[in-house]
Amino acid sequence: KIAGWVERYRDSKNMIFIVMKDITGHIQVTIEKATNEELVKKLNGVIANSVLTITGIAHLSEYVKMGGIEMIPTDIKVESIADALPITDEANIDQKLDHRWIDLRSDKNILLFKAQSAFAEGFREYLIKNNFTEIHTPKIIGTASESGSDVFELTYFDTKAYLAQSPQFYKQMAMASGFERIFETGPVFRAEKSYTNRHATEFTGFDLEFSYIDSYEDVMDLEEDVLIHALTRVKEKYGDAIKETF
Repeated sequence: KIAGWVERYRDSKNMIFIVMKDITGHIQVTIEKATNEELVKKLNGVIANSVLTITGIAHLSEYVKMGGIEMIPTDIKVESIADALPITDEANIDQKLDHRWIDLRSDKNILLFKAQSAFAEGFREYLIKNNFTEIHTPKIIGTASESGSDVFELTYFDTKAYLAQSPQFYKQMAMASGFERIFETGPVFRAEKSYTNRHATEFTGFDLEFSYIDSYEDVMDLEEDVLIHALTRVKEKYGDAIKETF
């Protein structure tokens, strides 16, 4: 049983070929028209990006490129029939952002998020194995957390508050509390004006703090090790896919 998007739909004289896609990859579904009249009727109106649930038997096939597996359906449920998409892969950036949820369906964009997830997993995995405690600090705070960057001010009931530029205050308090080794993965807000399309008003930051070090070289060593571990995790999970896609 599979469920997912129709990526390609080809209706020939005797056969219907469907390439189905979900978060794990692609599979070809093949339907012989002469012996599957009821299934063919169910597919009436189906186009690319429609959503189907298909039950059937998977066969090894040397003629199928996608993993050498072909699915022969015994039942098909049409979950939704798509309209024609408002954008294509060649659309400009403004059009893609207007329809971002559709733009994110592409294999390239999905892989970006998978790689990001694996990187965060590697970062967290290394630090936890090395006795760090993960904390989650407030992002609405009563005063600016760093003097070197501008802050976003907001109304907090009957007073003023600010979006956190970093978890610096809370990291320092955690050290003073005896936590010794802590980290956080969370949003960071910087009200810095930019005259380019690359700016850092909001980003996800990896923050860590640890006590009882001899010099800055201890910090450099930890930074190297955590980056190596996190990037290795990305390579192990998606290295081949990244090479193929990019």
